[in-house]
Amino acid sequence: MLDINGQTYFDDELSEEEIDFMCGTCLCLNNLDDRNVEIVSWWPRPQAWAASGLNVGFWSSRCESWFQLRLGNIRQGIS
Repeated sequence: MLDINGQTYFDDELSEEEIDFMCGTCLCLNNLDDRNVEIVSWWPRPQAWAASGLNVGFWSSRCESWFQLRLGNIRQGIS
């Protein structure tokens, strides 16, 4: 929130840090080369979601099915 001359403005975009946190993003060292860092996340980042075919403008039953499958895989240690 920003206040300029008595006018209040709100930022409606997430920062990269907020996106990283929400998606469970972490940096992993590549086993083959310790200097090579790979960016991975538990959940798709916005760019991946937009290109996935599930981004239809609303949360569909297909989105829910994918989410439940992914969550189940995470809980079972499959992911």
